[in-house]
Amino acid sequence: MNAAGSTEDEHQLLKPLAEALGAQLLPADEMREFGQALLRRHASSVRLRADVAAKSLSFAVKPIPWYSLGFEPVEPVVRPSRTLDYAAGDFFLQDAGSMLALAACDADRPPTAPRLVCDLCAAPGGKASAVLESIGDGFLLANEPIKSRVAPLAYNLARTGSDRYCISSLDPEALAERLGGVFDLVLVDAPCSGQALVGKGKQSLAAVSAAQIEHSAQRARRILSAALDLVRPGGKLVLSTCTFAEAENESQIRWLLEQDGVTPDPSERLAGYASDPAACCYRLWPHRHDCAGSFAASLACDRPTMSRWKDRKRKQRGERLPAELGNWLDKLPTRHKVAGAVIWGWPEDAPSWVETIAHSGPELAYRTGQTWKPSHEAALRRDDLAARNSVELDDETAISYLRGQPISLTTGKGWNVVRHQGRALGWVKVSGGTGKNHLPGAARIQW
Repeated sequence: MNAAGSTEDEHQLLKPLAEALGAQLLPADEMREFGQALLRRHASSVRLRADVAAKSLSFAVKPIPWYSLGFEPVEPVVRPSRTLDYAAGDFFLQDAGSMLALAACDADRPPTAPRLVCDLCAAPGGKASAVLESIGDGFLLANEPIKSRVAPLAYNLARTGSDRYCISSLDPEALAERLGGVFDLVLVDAPCSGQALVGKGKQSLAAVSAAQIEHSAQRARRILSAALDLVRPGGKLVLSTCTFAEAENESQIRWLLEQDGVTPDPSERLAGYASDPAACCYRLWPHRHDCAGSFAASLACDRPTMSRWKDRKRKQRGERLPAELGNWLDKLPTRHKVAGAVIWGWPEDAPSWVETIAHSGPELAYRTGQTWKPSHEAALRRDDLAARNSVELDDETAISYLRGQPISLTTGKGWNVVRHQGRALGWVKVSGGTGKNHLPGAARIQW
């Protein structure tokens, strides 16, 4: 966005934006700062895996105050996405504002007990992947109603190396009909007017229009009503948006607090970002907090909701796994589903409803014609289903591999996972000293 365009856009933005803020209206001099910052593109930040130390990264970072696993590169010229650390899954890239909801979910803290979590509007998977890393021996249902958005969600969840998730693609009301009263935590990253996305060019100035805000608020309320039904008695609901409109944020929380059994669940560490008297709503502003901005709220739900899932003994489907799978993986899954040309696998203690509701999951293999091949997701597994054979690459060879090039290898035969410093990158098929590259296009990096 050029300077002239920014000035014109700022003029068009401020009046409807002021109306949208309602009781959150900022002083006049601060409103202009807010408008300018809203039109500016903010760089993505780094969200580390819990087992990765910031000092181990190949570039310098500084902490993000509201999330202990969040960091910002010190040098703005650094491209974290073009590093071996990123390719190896040591971190994800997110706007720092999106980590506010993760803090409300305590996704950066070890769980006191396994958690059963539903991310109700999960794509593209930035928050879902963080929650997945925080559940211990629990399980994540990542629901994405729009089927065309499932692929990036599946890719981001696979990068965690976990198998403790499945992906559904149901309308929230339909999901609540099937699994009502089941989840310890429900995260609703609600579809919204997306005002925080204007600076990234992912949303137009229509995001501040009254019509767009009202439409988004009504849609979100329907989703939130279903979310309440999904939470078990004594569970927790977290709402997240990337908008500043009060009608989509604090007003929604006031409505939720009118429902039986719903009470504020304030987060002490987020008290400095509170935006309401109930102290369970939090805001980040682009001009104050050097990010695109966001909203999050945390509620306790002790409603007398009975689980609608009727636990039945799982039937053995008789779906046979291809013999090749045992050549690629150290161990075969005890729970699996053959869905056409793909195979998904889960741990034995996954919830009993997983196979019946899964639209996608931790993929182990896929078929082209009559030939089964190991999936990229299987290469990244960090559990006892890890690859049987692997080869270690130096920096230069790893970079060639991540560019999608074949690589020269002096060891290995057949399907092998290539690793860099012990971290899995993907598959090669080795023959005659050459590893044929099977890295999918989405995982390739151009330096």
